[in-house]
Amino acid sequence: MPRNPEPAAPESSSAVAEKTALRRRMRMLRESQPPDIARKRSRNAQARLAGTAHWKNARSVALYAACQGELSVDALMENAWESGRAVYLPRVRRESGVMDFVPCGSLTELVPAAFGLREPPESLPGFGAEEAGKAFTPDLLVVPGLAFDRRGMRLGFGGGYYDRFLRRLANCRCVGICFEFQLVEILPAEAWDQPVHYVCTEERFWKARP
Repeated sequence: MPRNPEPAAPESSSAVAEKTALRRRMRMLRESQPPDIARKRSRNAQARLAGTAHWKNARSVALYAACQGELSVDALMENAWESGRAVYLPRVRRESGVMDFVPCGSLTELVPAAFGLREPPESLPGFGAEEAGKAFTPDLLVVPGLAFDRRGMRLGFGGGYYDRFLRRLANCRCVGICFEFQLVEILPAEAWDQPVHYVCTEERFWKARP
């Protein structure tokens, strides 16, 4: 899937307003889920992804440690470690606000971070977006989001953390994962917003249609 160039201009005011409203709506929907339903849906989505050839054939995977409301991928992490795969998890650089992916060997290595996140500790070395496609070349990248559309476009929190990696990982399969209610027909998108190749929910796994 072709990747778009670096941002050249700020987002239009209409796109900003639409994304802000959609972020608010999706956070409310996530928070309104009963915990037992969210856990069941998370298990089903992870099982669906684990059953694909993309997961089975990946020897290195970049995942995320879910924060409150996000679809958990902890079972996928455990599966990856048990099967001997390399696992990378994100960590935000405090001084610059950009994200690194850090090789991790266990959930016990994660420490509490801002905004209720769990991250690898600062003592572990990581890979920044500038190393994506070079020193950092996972076979599979699993991407969280507040919403995804049929084209594979993603709505995050607006920091561009994943876009910086997605545009550089040309040989990596990128899968967006979310609850079924987080799917929309078309998201507002700017030229630099990066799509994923596939989207997985508790109900389906499908290829994005640009």
